[in-house]
Amino acid sequence: MPYRLGLAMMMFALGGTIPGSSRADEVEQLGGEVLKLQEELRQLENRVQTSSVVANEEMAERLLIDAQVSYELKDYEAAAIRLLDVVEKYPQSAAYPDALFFLADSLFYKRDYFSSRRYFTQLVEQGAKAIHYQEALQRLIELSLHTGDYDPVDGYLAKLADLPPEKLRPSVPYVKGKYYFFRKNWDEVEKALKGIQPGHTYWFHSQYFVGASQVARGQLTEAVVTYEALLKAEPKTADEKRIAELAHLALGRIYYEQGQLTNANTEYSKIDLKSDLLPEALYEQAWVSIKEKDYKKAFRALDTLLTLRPDDPVAPEVKLLIGNLHIRQNEFDEARDSFTKTREEFEPLHKQLEAAQSKDIEAYFKELIGKNLGKFDATTYLPPLAVKWVRQEPEMEEVSNLVTDVGTMKKELTEAANILQRVQKALDGPQRINVFPELATARNTAGAMSARLASIERRLVNVETALESPVATPAERSQLAEIARERAKVEQQIAKLPSDTESPAARQKRIRAQFEDVDQAAVLQGAQLQTYSALRVGIEVFYANLLKDKKIQPSPAEQERAANELAAAKAEEERLRQEYEHLRQDIADVLAGVGAYDVDTQQQTQLRNQLASLIEQEHDLGNAIRGRLSGPSRARADQIASILDRARAAERQIERFGGKIDAMVEDRLKEYRSSVAEEQTHVAEYQRLLGGYEGETGDVGGGITAESFRTIAHRFYNIVVRADVGVIDVAWALKDARTQEKTRLLREQKRDLKMLDDEFKPVLKE
Repeated sequence: MPYRLGLAMMMFALGGTIPGSSRADEVEQLGGEVLKLQEELRQLENRVQTSSVVANEEMAERLLIDAQVSYELKDYEAAAIRLLDVVEKYPQSAAYPDALFFLADSLFYKRDYFSSRRYFTQLVEQGAKAIHYQEALQRLIELSLHTGDYDPVDGYLAKLADLPPEKLRPSVPYVKGKYYFFRKNWDEVEKALKGIQPGHTYWFHSQYFVGASQVARGQLTEAVVTYEALLKAEPKTADEKRIAELAHLALGRIYYEQGQLTNANTEYSKIDLKSDLLPEALYEQAWVSIKEKDYKKAFRALDTLLTLRPDDPVAPEVKLLIGNLHIRQNEFDEARDSFTKTREEFEPLHKQLEAAQSKDIEAYFKELIGKNLGKFDATTYLPPLAVKWVRQEPEMEEVSNLVTDVGTMKKELTEAANILQRVQKALDGPQRINVFPELATARNTAGAMSARLASIERRLVNVETALESPVATPAERSQLAEIARERAKVEQQIAKLPSDTESPAARQKRIRAQFEDVDQAAVLQGAQLQTYSALRVGIEVFYANLLKDKKIQPSPAEQERAANELAAAKAEEERLRQEYEHLRQDIADVLAGVGAYDVDTQQQTQLRNQLASLIEQEHDLGNAIRGRLSGPSRARADQIASILDRARAAERQIERFGGKIDAMVEDRLKEYRSSVAEEQTHVAEYQRLLGGYEGETGDVGGGITAESFRTIAHRFYNIVVRADVGVIDVAWALKDARTQEKTRLLREQKRDLKMLDDEFKPVLKE
């Protein structure tokens, strides 16, 4: 026995396994760490119980702030996406009322009027105490003007009438007056707007509508008083300056009707040269001058109009009118030149349009629109010379909006279906816990605790093995050595993996670094795509300008080849764009999966389980050996066993916590999965409905485009005919002038002969 004790002391001195004060300190320290971990786990469980509401509030507020930034930048689509998240997911949050209003308003500016009306209605249903209540009612009144559904408006007006006058927003009377104006209820217009006093935000707007309603009722004298009162005030904003110019135009027209031509000219001359109303003012001013028979002044106004706006819709008529002014001033050469140039400019267009009408125009446009939904471009459908004139037809803007809206809806529904598919994949995949960042963080934290416990257990078993090794049999030592080798291999594999304490953000950053080369390639591809697109557009514009200026005159075959090459370029651009988007989406999908249950954490969990199994085997083997120990060694071994039991209890507690987290995830996912399934049903239904609307869009759009085409064709037929008539008028005017000159000379000749006869009559008598 003394021999064994001396041997043990020698081994301890050489770094062996005999317990001493350092070993005791280590065991005490490890026991303290287990207690600390248990306390941390208890605190973590408490945080998870109370964090959901706080996390929802923070997320809703963050989404609202991001959306408001997009709203102010007029990126209404991005704003609507974020706001819809708040409205759908966080209806109990403090951010919900603001989110509901800005969502409805973003949809209003996106011209999604029916969706906008639905959300504004939800806001109004919250009652008069709700914030944005009056704004929502006003928007609903405006929406009725866009949708043509006026039935609910009386109810909206009644709700506004129920509010105390002192609490009404300044815009309420104006919105009511504007609604009555477009409904042609002139008496109500004045009732709503007359009370708005100077200095009011909408005073300029209201005065203009009052004057317009007076004009509509034939009260021109009262309208003059209204507009003159408006123009005495100094406009401060861009809107007010434009309203002042509209008032000058209105006064010019009233004075023209009243025969006050000087006053009319004065009003028209007050329109700013940079104003978009200038062409209208110049054209009307020219007619005032014609009525005054001041043809030179009329010519100057029309010439200025053509100089400033050569492509204005009235330009063809202006050119004909200039020719007629030349005739009235007996400037026959200039008149002939004006009519001839007008005919030469528009006759090719007339011929192109006439030739195009040889086919079934409605069927042609219907087919083209059906194939090009979402890419409405008049240049695709119309002869190049006709494009700028057809675009100016009011109906064409409606067709453009219709086709673009249907195409946009089709694209957005496809994107929505793809997004829902990705969401469903995320909800059903092994990494679905990452849908809830706070739960994923808690799960990662618990995983890190488990790793720390495994490290503590490993160190305790090392001490335990060192205590028990001297009394172990050779076979037991061999078993312990084999377990130690297996444990070392697993520990080496764990060491190669990322740290368990690494945050999801840090892991995402690390993984993003691994994708740096892919990211750089994607960025390079995006830049190349932008360059390619800009180059193609530049070539198209350059080619179109060459055709317009008649610098080249390619044959039909050459034009077709050029069109095919440009179409191929567009197709290649689209292919590159899709490839770029897929690449970026793949990177985003990879990064979105980083967190709890990703590849790294799954491998860590598997290796930790292997390590825990080996440690348990080592400890179980030591249990048989521990009975042979005695004295301090037995006490220390029993202490280690007690700490290990506490550590395993903590591990079981972590496992239960993990199970609780998983249950919470599954419970929350029920609602998400239900929402996704519901939205997938909606998207499928919307796609079915849109399929029917596509055909109707082709029918309606094709019909309107064809009618606009015919209108333009007829218009330019008339212009060409009137230009020809103008040339004939010049010839007749010239003939008439020469006839009058000849008649005048004959009269003078007769008068001179008579004078001679009278003078020489006495001589002749003699």
